[in-house]
Amino acid sequence: MTQPSPEQDWTAIVRYGPFCLTVTRGVTPRNLLERYEADPTTARLLAFGETDAVVQPGPDRTILTSGTLGDWTFGFETMSVEGVMPETLAALSRGTQTLALNDSANAMHTLKHWVDGQPQESFEIGNPVTRRAAGPHPLWDATERHRATHPDQSDIVAALRAVNDHLGGHLAPRMLARPLLTAMLPERRPPLSALRPALPLVHPRESTPLGQYLGTLRPPEER
Repeated sequence: MTQPSPEQDWTAIVRYGPFCLTVTRGVTPRNLLERYEADPTTARLLAFGETDAVVQPGPDRTILTSGTLGDWTFGFETMSVEGVMPETLAALSRGTQTLALNDSANAMHTLKHWVDGQPQESFEIGNPVTRRAAGPHPLWDATERHRATHPDQSDIVAALRAVNDHLGGHLAPRMLARPLLTAMLPERRPPLSALRPALPLVHPRESTPLGQYLGTLRPPEER
């Protein structure tokens, strides 16, 4: 049986957007909720299409749905960006690694990779000047490869392909159709105890001096 392509799987979700998807290795869905600071005791098993009718999040709250793919556990939010916040990524990746993909309402699409509480790679998809990395940047390379191979696909789908490459599996929206552990996220997260320095840019912008060089001015010669 031929496996559906990511384009077929994600078309409806990408059009619906915005959404935020995180994948964390070696944790359970319940533990993922705890790392998001959601209350797992209030979580319910719901399919994605049932959440609006059963859970009323309110204007400042969002719903997190969590499930598994092999050794990885994913968290899926709609209309929210909690999963790409530094505080959240630090908690999710503690002792493991987390990838976070955000399709935002303002058309800025980002992919981030954190390991054990520290950022490793971050970029806005398709925008090379935004690349930041602690070393190699394999997710950028994979996303660009998929963008070049499938120029008719959206940037988000190219990034999803890169995430699937990293996971060694196929993360698909049809997984959201089955009952998954679902909970409401808290209104706000406490700030980090210490600010983390930003990742260095892969290609720093060269500083340009203000104004234009007009040469050296000399006093007029005496006659």
